[in-house]
Amino acid sequence: MPKIYLEKNVLDATFERLEFIFDHFENIYFSVSGGKDSSVMVQLANIVAKKKNRVFDVLYIDFEAQYRLTIDHIYELKQLSQIRHFYHIALPMALRNAVSILQPKWICWEEESRNLWVRDLPNDSINMSNNPFPWFRKGEEFEEFIIQFADWYQKQYGGNVACGIGIRSDESLNRFRTITFDGKVMYDNKHWTTKIRYNDNYLAVYNFYPIYDWRTEDIWGAVSKLDLKYNQVYELMYKNGLSIHEQRLCQPYGDDQKNGLDQFKALEYDTWSKVVNRVNRC
Repeated sequence: MPKIYLEKNVLDATFERLEFIFDHFENIYFSVSGGKDSSVMVQLANIVAKKKNRVFDVLYIDFEAQYRLTIDHIYELKQLSQIRHFYHIALPMALRNAVSILQPKWICWEEESRNLWVRDLPNDSINMSNNPFPWFRKGEEFEEFIIQFADWYQKQYGGNVACGIGIRSDESLNRFRTITFDGKVMYDNKHWTTKIRYNDNYLAVYNFYPIYDWRTEDIWGAVSKLDLKYNQVYELMYKNGLSIHEQRLCQPYGDDQKNGLDQFKALEYDTWSKVVNRVNRC
């Protein structure tokens, strides 16, 4: 059974949140990673948008060192009927390298490291050859980019903007605090929204977290109930001995993600050899 929250199950509550967003915001985009949470979020949004004859945009930041199956799933999501623009970002951003003390950061899609790239540059991506963002600088942090993108997007389209984030509060204390913090600026006093600050100023952009109260079981329950698409790498992880609570994606060299590096060897051996050669290790 799905978790019951405020006398309704979390799936029904999320549909209500998404309907609220589409009713109150003209321009909406969703940040996706190819992982299970953001995948379910954007597919539920597509259901609501189709019902309301609305469109939305998607932001996907491609970290280069990804499972092939993750990229396959991203291209499945690109086919959602209500997407207006899919911003597939393949720009050289700096990322944490927790497997080396000599190279604490690495830069994905760095031209100087092209011979070590884990994958070829996607043909339909936003990259250095067609970069539309005048503010972008090589080696900037992911966290900086997403705020700059929010500012750019709002200036492009105007008005109040909503950005959907697929985080769940039971994953970490920081995520729980993101939802429950009373000192933040919210939209319509809803705790599942947060107004974005940039350089000590507030943007006309609100993050919203439509699945914040879901459990992992709820994610897979929605996939089954609604016959949603999902990243097949989770199936392989499960067969390889990882419980549904242990499965992690994202870039492989982070402080937590490095513990799952060996999964590449078991699940995608051809990707594994490229991943281990991509960054300095010591």
